[in-house]
Amino acid sequence: MNRFLLLLISVFFVFSTISAKQIKILAIGNSFSDDAIEHYLHGLVEAAGDEIIIGNMYIGGSGLDLHYNNSVNNSASYSYRKIVNGVKTTTEAQTLSKAITDEAWDYISLQQVSQNSGLYATYFPYLTNLTTYVKGLATNPQMKFVLHSTWAYQHNSTHAGFANYGNNQTTMFNSIIDASFRAATTAEIDIVIPAGTAIQNGRTSTIGDNFCRDGYHLELTYGRYTASCAWFEKLFEKSVIGNTYIPASMSPFQAAVAQHAAHNAVEKPQEITSLANLKEDDVETVPFTTKINISFASTSQTGNWNLIGDFNQNTEKKNLRDIDGNFTDVSLWITKRFTHINSNGPTNTTTEMNMPTEVTRESYYGNTQLWMNLIVPKSEFKYTSLDVTAKYDLAFFGSRMSAGDNRETYYKVSGNTGSDTIMYLNASDNTNKIVKATNISPNSNGEIYIEVGPGPNNNNSYGFYYITATTLSVASTSGTNNIADKKSTHIYPNPFNNQFNIYVDQSASLIKITDIDGRVVYTLDNPQKNQWHTISTAHINSGIYIIQSGENKTIAIKK
Repeated sequence: MNRFLLLLISVFFVFSTISAKQIKILAIGNSFSDDAIEHYLHGLVEAAGDEIIIGNMYIGGSGLDLHYNNSVNNSASYSYRKIVNGVKTTTEAQTLSKAITDEAWDYISLQQVSQNSGLYATYFPYLTNLTTYVKGLATNPQMKFVLHSTWAYQHNSTHAGFANYGNNQTTMFNSIIDASFRAATTAEIDIVIPAGTAIQNGRTSTIGDNFCRDGYHLELTYGRYTASCAWFEKLFEKSVIGNTYIPASMSPFQAAVAQHAAHNAVEKPQEITSLANLKEDDVETVPFTTKINISFASTSQTGNWNLIGDFNQNTEKKNLRDIDGNFTDVSLWITKRFTHINSNGPTNTTTEMNMPTEVTRESYYGNTQLWMNLIVPKSEFKYTSLDVTAKYDLAFFGSRMSAGDNRETYYKVSGNTGSDTIMYLNASDNTNKIVKATNISPNSNGEIYIEVGPGPNNNNSYGFYYITATTLSVASTSGTNNIADKKSTHIYPNPFNNQFNIYVDQSASLIKITDIDGRVVYTLDNPQKNQWHTISTAHINSGIYIIQSGENKTIAIKK
């Protein structure tokens, strides 16, 4: 029997190994291929039980003409990023020939630079010349060519190349679809990855036109994830909907939008599919009672820090995670834009905020004199969905290394306090100083506003000011730091699916769930008092129930 069982296990293992798809993909691209394949594609593939080796020959801002010239001259001008088993290594000063012969690639991808991606004439003769060059070096006789069809810019993008399309997103999207699919046919490309269509689909959801972080590069979490979903589904020929790989920095709703956007793009690559009917009901949140960490960096999410990812006005980061990784109802809105992202921050800091290098090395900044064709004399963001009866503490850090002048920044915190709290911090070469505002009450809408600008001692000729990171925590003096005082939050979420959370106060000797006919479907005797309990309801049918804990009774709905 044991020998037979061992044989069955061996056969199952061999079958599973054979059925798993293994793909090797090399992109010859730029920052758009970085956005699309370097960050989340491997996770999606691994979650589906498949395997992938990813290569990216990277030169920022490079187009087909530059890649072709580099092939002719065998230029060692690429950063070769390679991801094997989820681990990325980077080798500088590499040639195309070296990368093409490094693996027996199943797919080799090409793409046009973004500002020319909707201009058909710019693809030739470079696209056909490159395919001829690659064919001559590829070691896999079954290798197929991929064309990466990229995305249109955000509607308010300041990219100079947006003028090619009259600064109109719809015009740019339609032009990209026309040019990329026609070019693929002309150059006999095997596969077109409709990443741009996926992004455009996502923009029809309630997330809106917030899939870019600077007007043209993708937002760092759901933006990049959406493009990766399109690559996954097209290459592996499996629906991405329901894929279990969801980065910790994303909400379930954002993942659902991304997966549906990509799936519909693969199904209908040359037309937009509306996702307006997707709702956010599946995001389960907890009351905010601890601390929220905010990073204004452009790098990937790290640890328990929420990455904002976009410095433009109307950027919203919903359902911020607390330091325990739970989604909360608290959101952050950028109400007045920053200019851009600065990457000259410190790699090591010594403050009570305990910031990792991924957070401290980048910051958002603004300027009072013309810089990058912009003047942004002050910036502003706000927290929303705060408890109006609670008080909050906020801490701020800003830094710009090797500055040499005074880049004092003010942080003005406004809530319902009757007066603003203003703090000043010199961001020049700062590694160990923060400023704090304490016991701030939100306004009547549950909001706290933070304005950022240059301080009175700032003598930089452009008036540069910075914010690198901030934290929001419930003040120890807050009257509602004990959430039990709030009868309105006796249970959450409501409606619920397979579980809900219930607060047990001193009056409770049991938790009881009764259906509308009076039948008791669940009881828990002597629950621990003055704390939240998570109740599994997987065994309960959908319907209306009365949930009782002590003196509290709540009508709740199981979806």
